[in-house]
Amino acid sequence: MTAVLVAIVGLLALDSASSAPGGDSPKNAKWRTFVNRAGWRISYPPGWQIGSCTQCLDPPAPNVFVTFSDPSTKTLVMIEHLIDKPADQGAEEWLRNVSRTTVLNPKISEEWIILDHRRALKVLNLNSDSTRGEHIYVLCGQKTFAIRSDQNTPSYATYQRMLSTFKFVAPKP
Repeated sequence: MTAVLVAIVGLLALDSASSAPGGDSPKNAKWRTFVNRAGWRISYPPGWQIGSCTQCLDPPAPNVFVTFSDPSTKTLVMIEHLIDKPADQGAEEWLRNVSRTTVLNPKISEEWIILDHRRALKVLNLNSDSTRGEHIYVLCGQKTFAIRSDQNTPSYATYQRMLSTFKFVAPKP
């Protein structure tokens, strides 16, 4: 009887932890999870909208960008699968090269961070409207991904919580 009770309590604890993406914060308890067939997933708050390119009817498709937007604050988070890393380049060299070719606005800073247990390059740039853009470049195998948002939005803390839920998963066919 005691072993059964311990098992039930353990399952309840596991279930409550898994219902709060990005940690045990009650603020995240009602978040939804989006899974992309390119091999990643992220959780986002209720009320945020998922979008993609104008002609893309399938946002989870592996080769389209995905946007998450908060209609109340106009915050936009975009995740896209970029060109794959060539086998003859190192990861750090590749991510720096990609950042130079995809961020056209003046760079303020760059730093190496950890995203889903992987080294990722975070680049801050100055947008034309004087806001700061944030671009994170990360590899999963040879696949290169970019995650983009602005730092000067009311939802920047929410964006950071979303990043804490970003995980690579087995790609779906």
